[in-house]
Amino acid sequence: MRAPPQLRPWISILASASFLLASSPSRASAQGETISSLQDTLAKTGVFVRADAPYVLRNREDAHLPLYFEIINGVEKTGRSAFGKISPYIQRAPLMLEGINVFAKPAGARRQFTNEPLVLGKSKEFSFDARIEGKPYAVTERLKKTLEIPLTTLAAYLNGHYLGGPFETVDLWISFRVAGWSSQNTYLRVRLSASPLPQIANWYRGDMHYHSSYTDNPAERGHPLSVTKQAALHTGLNWVVLADHSTELDPARYNEAAQEAAKYQDGRFLFIRGEEVTVSSAKQALLPTLHLVALPSPDDPARGFPSASAPSDLVIMTGDGSLASPALPLREALERVAAAGGFAYAAHPFDPVSPLLRGGSWDLDLDFMAPDGKKLAAGLVGLEPWNRATSVTADNARDPLCIRRDADPSSCFQPDKEADQYVRLERGIELGWKPLLMKGLSDAGGDRSFPAFKVFLAAGSDAHGDFNYEATMDAVDFLSKPSRGVTGYAEDNAFGKLTTVAHCPRGMGRRGENVLAALRQGKTVLSNGPLLIAGFDLNSNGSLDDEHDVVIGGETVSKLNQLAPLQLQWASNNEFGPFVSIRLIIGSAPGESNPEEIPIPPPMNIASQRLVALDLRPLLEKLSSPGAYVRLEARTRNGAGEEFRCYTNPVWIRISD
Repeated sequence: MRAPPQLRPWISILASASFLLASSPSRASAQGETISSLQDTLAKTGVFVRADAPYVLRNREDAHLPLYFEIINGVEKTGRSAFGKISPYIQRAPLMLEGINVFAKPAGARRQFTNEPLVLGKSKEFSFDARIEGKPYAVTERLKKTLEIPLTTLAAYLNGHYLGGPFETVDLWISFRVAGWSSQNTYLRVRLSASPLPQIANWYRGDMHYHSSYTDNPAERGHPLSVTKQAALHTGLNWVVLADHSTELDPARYNEAAQEAAKYQDGRFLFIRGEEVTVSSAKQALLPTLHLVALPSPDDPARGFPSASAPSDLVIMTGDGSLASPALPLREALERVAAAGGFAYAAHPFDPVSPLLRGGSWDLDLDFMAPDGKKLAAGLVGLEPWNRATSVTADNARDPLCIRRDADPSSCFQPDKEADQYVRLERGIELGWKPLLMKGLSDAGGDRSFPAFKVFLAAGSDAHGDFNYEATMDAVDFLSKPSRGVTGYAEDNAFGKLTTVAHCPRGMGRRGENVLAALRQGKTVLSNGPLLIAGFDLNSNGSLDDEHDVVIGGETVSKLNQLAPLQLQWASNNEFGPFVSIRLIIGSAPGESNPEEIPIPPPMNIASQRLVALDLRPLLEKLSSPGAYVRLEARTRNGAGEEFRCYTNPVWIRISD
């Protein structure tokens, strides 16, 4: 479960209140007294205020910085809540919003904010003046708005208050002024006019796991599609899978989301309507709740996942996995996805969801594999262990970057080995991907196909909005460190920081059908910056985009002495730094080889600019089995010492007699 920082005490209070309301009638008097005493606390704890903006601006065609904000007066009324029974007992007065002020300064502790807000309208008192005829705006339930800040206005403001421009990175202080409340402040950092992400022709970057405003409950919620597209283009994304929770969707909301998503699709960007489905493991366990990302058929992306009993219902609806709201059995969910021509990835398979929802890990035999144990479960094609691009965490969700002068450094972003993206990714590779890859090889042979089955890797931010950083709740961390119930909790994960890059030689397709086909066939690489691709150029024309070429996710059969060279291409930039390592890993029935370091010529340490041939024959002739796969891992390091990575899916090779 993920929750914004304001909800830490709210969750505890709601849990207590829910218990009391569910108790026997003999406790009615005690319930009444408790409800009365909780009303004041709930009235303020259930108020949610946040501001967000992309952490980076790469889209030169957009002359604005989008600043999204949201105010909720009563989170207990949002979405589908297990605590919905409490809402009739909570009386809320409207929040009287006077306005919102935005302050900006060059990034870093050396500069401080001025007292003069950025002027975006006629009012010089507020950047956004919410007053109507001098009276505050009454927020009875919810207010959402995106302020489009012209970059020219921002530059003029900075140049008018600070020396040394132009400025590459700015800090923002967003202050909400609500009558009767102290100012509610959020601090963000934005890189302006950043370079485009590294690119290789016909490879399209996307986020396979994003939550929009169609995920909306007391614990978590995403952002509207309009500002999501704007942020996606600023961060360098071409496509985004909407993986809103199956606990939040119904047929009407699913259809509404699909229709809205279609409005924002153009030749440059598209949304793909998927779903994160809450399921229960096939193993008998105390913690059975799992998640999977369900994706529609490449042949008909609009089809969704129709029910056999109600073909017009295109969405899979489930409980949240708690005792009061059971999840759908995994097999049933996968059967429905497969019947619709769709496919699925195991979401964060070894990073369980909250214990409050009985979150557990995927079982290799009972969950990933079909009942006969010889292939993957029907509908399943892979796993998503690279989930969230987190390297540091903080105990302060309002200012984890220590932007304020009086910020406590100990509560700001600090290294966190348990949350580190690479630690979690490598754990997922060791626990899940490698054993499944080995099984796919070991079950091949005789007249059976090679490999017996394939299994692919994918990556997704799992962002719920989270354009700048992720303000969230990891229940395990919260329970082990109760102070986070007051201060909040943040990770440096953000929308756009983690991508799955799909090979689409014919473009993404009007409805995303080519992206979906690449995801289904494993023609993808995973990256938080640099790119590395590979394949066999079978017609030797210097391209891997032809129909008969064998690229990542494919397989080839050849005599050893006739095996074509494996062609590699890579790209980075100054933001992510030069390549410091490209490693080739060969998998065969006995196991994976030690990584083989590929020499990187110094002139090519930023980008190869072309295909680079690698002869695999000396490595493959040492193998004791005729079937193998090769996969690659690349690492770059920038001037600040930060490491970035790219992982490819395998190419399978069978050596014939």
